[in-house]
Amino acid sequence: MNTTALARLRSWMETQGFVRFFVQQPENFAWLTGGGDNTVVTFRPVGAWLEITRDTVRLHSSQIEAGRLLDEEVPGIEVVRYAWYSPPSSEGPNDVEHDLTALRLVLSEKEQAHYRSLGQDAATALGESLRFADPDWSEYELAGAIAEELLSKGIQPLVLLVAGEERLFRYRHPIPKQRPLGRLFMGVICGRRHGLVANVSRLRSFGHPEAQHLNRQICQVEAAALEASRPGATLGEVLEKIRAGYNGIGRASEFENHHQGGLTGYRSREVLARPGNPTKLEPGMVLAWNPSLSGAKVEDTFLLTETGLENLTTDLKWPMMRVEGRLRPMVFEG
Repeated sequence: MNTTALARLRSWMETQGFVRFFVQQPENFAWLTGGGDNTVVTFRPVGAWLEITRDTVRLHSSQIEAGRLLDEEVPGIEVVRYAWYSPPSSEGPNDVEHDLTALRLVLSEKEQAHYRSLGQDAATALGESLRFADPDWSEYELAGAIAEELLSKGIQPLVLLVAGEERLFRYRHPIPKQRPLGRLFMGVICGRRHGLVANVSRLRSFGHPEAQHLNRQICQVEAAALEASRPGATLGEVLEKIRAGYNGIGRASEFENHHQGGLTGYRSREVLARPGNPTKLEPGMVLAWNPSLSGAKVEDTFLLTETGLENLTTDLKWPMMRVEGRLRPMVFEG
């Protein structure tokens, strides 16, 4: 169990006057168990939940899942089994009715260590796939290569987007299709392991004339976000810096065409940055900003520390350039 998370939840329960609390959402199950997974269908809870009291933690599970969960996800925990065809009715406060997001946002040292390992593996998996790809591939083929690399490292792709030259300039959420990659293409992943999610975007060019220029522009917008992401700043304040960054490159309207990211962790976006959002940044939080233009996007996953931002998804084999003092990914050429 994640003892820090459990203590935090119990403290919150006491303030709410709850003597017991039921947890079933995958992000909360993973958070409390130190990375346990109560899903079968992607990121949807299977028939298993935790019952938390001041002194105990019990697993309630269908007969189908109980053995696997005890063996592989939450060993040693007390379990209450029920027949798969007769689930009990849940009574009492639970994490469907009560949002626990705020309790999850500041990560412990152990969670940060898991994130560093995940981030490196996720960035490497995406980078290797794009470096190996060919312009004649379809988007499906690149998506398959990315998924293979991720899964070989134990990373579950919650989001997997691929756009070739034809679709990259048209859509911000390009679900892979049977279309050729062409001279410029992008891969985007939200990859999950130990319950945590790494968010990474990369682009590759085979001589596309606009690729590097567009990438430099969007990295200038991102630089405003990274510079503003300091302890004590609010998400709303950072978002206004991003808006100003689009203005600075003469592309003000692009701010409206896609969200800009926000806090990540046990979901790809724990808190999405919206205008005026009052959430204050603290050391131990993790950020994933993803500013974009038609034909360009930049995204990595950053841990906020007392001394600044730590890039958790750096790929040492990927070409980099320095933008406002930080190394940022270029478009891989050829």
